[in-house]
Amino acid sequence: MIKKVAIVALGVVAAMTALSFTRMGSYCGTAKDKLCGWANKQIPVELEIDRLRHEVGQLIPDMRKNRSVVAQEIVAVDNLRNDIATTRTNLENQRAGMLKLSKDLETETEFIYNGSKYSKAEVAAKLDRDLASFKRVETELKAKEKLLEAKEQALDTAKAQLDAMQDQKRDLEVQIAQLEAELKSVRLLQTRSKFQLDDSRLADVKRSVKELQDRLRAERIETEMEGKFADTVGTTADKQPRSVGDVAKEVRDYLDTPKVADKK
Repeated sequence: MIKKVAIVALGVVAAMTALSFTRMGSYCGTAKDKLCGWANKQIPVELEIDRLRHEVGQLIPDMRKNRSVVAQEIVAVDNLRNDIATTRTNLENQRAGMLKLSKDLETETEFIYNGSKYSKAEVAAKLDRDLASFKRVETELKAKEKLLEAKEQALDTAKAQLDAMQDQKRDLEVQIAQLEAELKSVRLLQTRSKFQLDDSRLADVKRSVKELQDRLRAERIETEMEGKFADTVGTTADKQPRSVGDVAKEVRDYLDTPKVADKK
């Protein structure tokens, strides 16, 4: 029982460990993608356009190399085609000679070729060897014809790829030129948005005008206040001084005179 529990526990630990490694791999992959994305954004657009232009420029040596390969393959295909044509001619000549020799075996009893005399058995043996050679060359010819067909198809594909590569290079050059034009437009807009006039002098003048206006207003108020104060003091000074008897009499008269409320 304990052994079973230990096995189950080990299985759980292994599963958790695998899950942990899986998550860690996922985290690492996510962090790597984010880091790469951040790094790409740090590369100036101008530098990236220059890099792309350089890469497109490097297509020229690649295309030159591919053209050299295609040219060599064209020569190889032409040589194979000529070889096939020569083999066909030789086979036709060999076919005609074998047919003549086979007829001679049926009609002749003595055989003289190129001044040499051969027996019927020798001619039959030669004919047998020639037929075997003919069959072997014929088989080789069929293989060469299939090889030629495959090479011609591959050559046509390579030519099409070379043409497509040339067209794509031109398209990339146009796209890069468009990127450069768009970049100039974006940079112009950015320059306009960042462009600011130096209005500090104007602001100083406006601030000085406001300060002078406030100063004059304060002086005007101060002057008006001084004028009012001067009028009050002058009015008091212009009055004739009253005698002590007049003041005392006025006080007695006011205080000794019965008020309306007292009369009631």
